[in-house]
Amino acid sequence: MDKTDKHSDSESMRFIAAGSAMYTRRVSVSKNERFLDLVNLIRSCDVGFMNMEGLIRDMTAYPLKPYSFASYFNGESWLAEEYKWTGFNMCSLANNHTTDWSPEAMYTTERLLDAAGIVHAGTGVNLTAARQPAFFDTPKGRVSLISIDSSYEYHEFAQVQMASEPRGSVPGRPGMNGIRFDCFYEVDEQTLADLRSIQRKLGLRMPTVNKEIDNETDLFFSNGGAPGIRFKLGTEVGFHTKAFTQDVDANLRWVKSAVAMSDHVLVTHHTHALGDHKSGPFAPVPAQFVSDFAHACIDAGATAYLGHGMHGKGVEIYKGKPIFYDLGWFSWQVETLTRIPSDGYENWGLDAHATPTDFAKARPGGGFGSAGFFDGVLSEFTMNGDKLVSVILHPITMGRDLPVWQHGLPMLATGTTAKAIIERYQKLSEPFGTRIDYENGVGVIRL
Repeated sequence: MDKTDKHSDSESMRFIAAGSAMYTRRVSVSKNERFLDLVNLIRSCDVGFMNMEGLIRDMTAYPLKPYSFASYFNGESWLAEEYKWTGFNMCSLANNHTTDWSPEAMYTTERLLDAAGIVHAGTGVNLTAARQPAFFDTPKGRVSLISIDSSYEYHEFAQVQMASEPRGSVPGRPGMNGIRFDCFYEVDEQTLADLRSIQRKLGLRMPTVNKEIDNETDLFFSNGGAPGIRFKLGTEVGFHTKAFTQDVDANLRWVKSAVAMSDHVLVTHHTHALGDHKSGPFAPVPAQFVSDFAHACIDAGATAYLGHGMHGKGVEIYKGKPIFYDLGWFSWQVETLTRIPSDGYENWGLDAHATPTDFAKARPGGGFGSAGFFDGVLSEFTMNGDKLVSVILHPITMGRDLPVWQHGLPMLATGTTAKAIIERYQKLSEPFGTRIDYENGVGVIRL
């Protein structure tokens, strides 16, 4: 069957994509009308996707990686059923929390998602298993999912999350499917000479980790323990990122395989790579390697690219297919985490008598951020065969005005809040030439 008749018997299919989800409470008991309206919206679609932040832990799980600001997301054994009740039937697991609670918790999460009937991708017993697509068979067609993480620049801290292949008598490392990347600054000749002088005086040096961008003009600043900063001679002065070609190529091979075996392919990518040389590391557009990879996925036949983790990027329609560079947060229930390892408490200067409530209060802003960070959208799109026929952005908010124990409950936004959220996405999407109109409380993308 060639690509022209691949969808000859398929029907229109509605997809809805949520960003990063982190439940720490049972939401199925809620009577909040705007939350229930959101649930009904997700359930009305054929495919409901979310990025699952954190793991479902059991008694064998233990904290694996050192504390970071948002580490240790975790939930109880009923968590998968709560996501299923909300309406989700597909989820990504490759993100910067994949092995927070050890591979044992990762396996528990996979098993309980299977039992709940939620198709998941992005983790596995080795790298091939983590890279393989997962498949969701529906009466309207088969949907595949490939899940990838690029949370951090390549170094040891990031590598503990990424799976590896077996070799000889050595088994592979369990973990997530990653696309590694390097960060570097291009500078002019005088700046590079000045930096070399500083390097010699301070004795700063770090060996390269990516041979693709290593040459005699490279310079590394490091204290020997940190990842360091790379500088190289170039004409595009400023901050740059470059993905590892072998990781990109491997994932694109799996995209093409999934295209041959399903009606629709969703590629989901978690990354904290926030920008590039055009306007610095905190640009409104994604890092160049992210947009290049998103385009390559569509070129390879993917139906949509679903990004999350950058917390503030827009929407592009590329060759008639949607690229959501950042789906934003769906649910952030960090204030009601009940299990936090000791180094989490120590990080905020809390003693052995501190409680999870003390931990939540010690974090900046009580662990709950601004509207620009947390208010977002549910992204709905409809495909008629290979043709994208509609994209609707449903604004959502997470109740910062509610009691702490209700924080993070996603709700459909209304009124001025809804309008402000869509206006924000209008501005974020302008660099891609995407027009979003605010109509009847939602954002409508003009195709």
